[in-house]
Amino acid sequence: MTQAGIAAGAVPATDAAEQGTAASDNQITLTTWDGVRDFRAGESSNLRPGAHGGLVLRGGGEIVEYTDPFGDGTPVSYETGRWTSPVVETGYAIDESVSSWNARTPTGTWVEIEFRGRKADGTWTKWFVMGRWASDDEFAPADGGVGDIHRTSVNGQTDDDAYLFTDTFVAKSGNEPEAFQTRATLYRPEGTRVSPRLDSVSTMTNEYLPDSHYTGTSDFTLGREVSLDVPQYSQNIHRGEYPEFGGGGQVWCSPTSSTMVIYSYGREVPAEELEGIEAPNGDPQVDYAAMNTWDYTYEGAGNWPFNAAYASTFGLESFVTRLRSLAEAEKFVAAGIPLVFSINFEAEEMPEAGYETDGHLVVLRGFTAEGDPILNDPHGATNDAVRVVYTRENFERVWQTSTDGLTYVYHPKDVKLPRNLPGVTPNW
Repeated sequence: MTQAGIAAGAVPATDAAEQGTAASDNQITLTTWDGVRDFRAGESSNLRPGAHGGLVLRGGGEIVEYTDPFGDGTPVSYETGRWTSPVVETGYAIDESVSSWNARTPTGTWVEIEFRGRKADGTWTKWFVMGRWASDDEFAPADGGVGDIHRTSVNGQTDDDAYLFTDTFVAKSGNEPEAFQTRATLYRPEGTRVSPRLDSVSTMTNEYLPDSHYTGTSDFTLGREVSLDVPQYSQNIHRGEYPEFGGGGQVWCSPTSSTMVIYSYGREVPAEELEGIEAPNGDPQVDYAAMNTWDYTYEGAGNWPFNAAYASTFGLESFVTRLRSLAEAEKFVAAGIPLVFSINFEAEEMPEAGYETDGHLVVLRGFTAEGDPILNDPHGATNDAVRVVYTRENFERVWQTSTDGLTYVYHPKDVKLPRNLPGVTPNW
């Protein structure tokens, strides 16, 4: 298990004094189990190491029925295997949590990720379903076999302990956990040999971060302009495409941003997968991403861990976390890792943007010599208009106060994460 991805081979730390300017002391922790060695810290049933790493089904596991709420109503019997993490003590009261995962799910197979917390009195919350994930959408295979489920979050999980808002666990006052467990269940149709593969699971926890936690603009630590090579894709050139998946436009900011980062590493959707996709203004890979991150309950492509799971199907390591400042984000840019940020703002909060939004995703690709963020904002009317520079003071404030610094991190295994900052809880 790694807390915040402190892995062997990480790039050397920069000067400690420089790093000290990068963050507040907000309690944010990312705990990651990555690969078989980490998974051995937990408990598993009917799972074994896979030929290509990760965990796969062994055979002879419990059989359960599941009826896809967006299918034809027919229950399907699945063989299951389950991994449960050790108990993780955070050292603070957990107000919010988001889990993300990297998995491969051949046709007919899927994974379910859950979270539970242990409260101060020693009792546990129930298990909250954080997502039911399939990486494809072959609902009716030509061979007549069991098709994919419709990937989905699960509504109606709120109880006396917590709310579950699509992909985010939020504790109710007085019931904040002080420790947690995460578990993953793998499913395959009964009688088949194919298996999903679970490569990693990450859980981000944080204390409550009121707007007052934001104490001002962070210092610029790079001291020079850095702009990573990230392709520019506009979500708005897709307006009206595939109404069953939201119709493009404003609702596709998350898959558009994810696609920009995925393609920046030279990872592309195979040409045969794009055949038949109708994108009259180009970039069918954006339509493809929207289809393959679509949450059928949420009715949108903005589910945070679903986007991270999608990125992992391109061989990238991916997770969802929160960063404390743009100065923290600079460490990733310096390491060659663009980031996806979740934001919302009113027009007067960031007038340089020229619009307002109640929920949006953008890509951080670099910084000017003065420290202003260089972004690929998919809101641009054309691909050429996607690259923008926003004021550091305004952008950092709205990012931190609207979503508490919510960030997608995608990177190839050979592009190492920066080292975590000293003196604060590790959040990557």
